[in-house]
Amino acid sequence: MDFYHLLKPLTDKLYRTAFSLIPDDLQAEQLVIDSLNAYLIKDKKHILALGEIDSMAKKDLLLKRRQAFKVILKYMGEIGVRRSTQLKDQMIRTRPVEFDAFYRLEPKVRLVLSLRYDLQFTAEEIEDIVGMPRYEVIEKLHNGRFLLTTTLNPSVTA
Repeated sequence: MDFYHLLKPLTDKLYRTAFSLIPDDLQAEQLVIDSLNAYLIKDKKHILALGEIDSMAKKDLLLKRRQAFKVILKYMGEIGVRRSTQLKDQMIRTRPVEFDAFYRLEPKVRLVLSLRYDLQFTAEEIEDIVGMPRYEVIEKLHNGRFLLTTTLNPSVTA
């Protein structure tokens, strides 16, 4: 098994997260590629320290995969939020109509919601991934849920 096989099970989740930031197939694919490249360039020491993946116990392999996943998501968040802001006008035309309320949210809120509800990360893990204090993560989760709820069901009140 090589480094590719370590990350292969993560590709679908990485793409879904990228698409939640930038709802365009080509842009989401490019975001995944850019995030992986950032990981390969900036975290070369960690990758080389992995050693022989074949000889790892399954538990160690899963732990290493989860750690790599978090770091890649960190880079994806940094790159994706900036790129989403740059492509804001283009995204208005390309975002999926059935998820319009979600894509109207600011990129950091979409990222935090995706990490929590799609990828099932805890608030503490999200705090590490997005590099913001826990109170801000919880605030974005709360505000994002509230905005989605009130947009999808206007009869809901605070």
